[in-house]
Amino acid sequence: GWTSSRKLVWDDFCAWYLEMIKPAYQQPADRKTYTKTIYFFENILKILHPFMPFITEELWHDELFGDRDEKDSCIVAQLPTYGEFNTRLLAGVEVVKLIVTQIRNIRNNKKISPKEALSLSIKVNSGINYKSYNTIITKLANISELTEVTDKVDGAISFLAQTDEFFIPFKEDLDVVAETERLQKERDYIIGFIKSVDAKLSNERFIQNAKPEIIETERRKKADAEAKLAIILKNLEDLAG
Repeated sequence: GWTSSRKLVWDDFCAWYLEMIKPAYQQPADRKTYTKTIYFFENILKILHPFMPFITEELWHDELFGDRDEKDSCIVAQLPTYGEFNTRLLAGVEVVKLIVTQIRNIRNNKKISPKEALSLSIKVNSGINYKSYNTIITKLANISELTEVTDKVDGAISFLAQTDEFFIPFKEDLDVVAETERLQKERDYIIGFIKSVDAKLSNERFIQNAKPEIIETERRKKADAEAKLAIILKNLEDLAG
């Protein structure tokens, strides 16, 4: 539908993908990336055509795609098909997007310039291999140094992405009151979320009618939320101590 198509174009392609592949200032994109991006854009035009027929048809014949036959029109182009998805990769990228968003929010709240490079430490509690995403994280969040740690980093701004913990060293003293309030709000939200999942899982009608994979997804959501809650409670305990 239109909503998912718009998200694909505006969020996934424009806001994230193009930012990930964008070369350094005044530097060209490599041929492989450029060719693949044109391929993606052409498929996007096919998907958008039912909703935006005139502009997509106009773009279809842009010189970006080279010379086309007179009968080669977007309206008769075959819609893209899909096969198997790399679910692990997709899940990892979603976490990366969450990390970058969190860091950008911290910059905004702390009035830190986007041009100022930051250090980032990761305490990995999940099975995600962040080395695979180092380039994207450092580029989109302007990180000068990314390291993995085994313990909490004292005196740092912290946040969670799924169950993994992230720390940004801060030059000023950490505002314990503000950090406590932030964690308490996050704690309350997660507790409410767990209650809503519990209500669903304790509903016999839901259990009887839902597909097994949906039930398993809800149980996994609860387990992830409980793991995240445990980390937040530990952080609150440390701040109080």
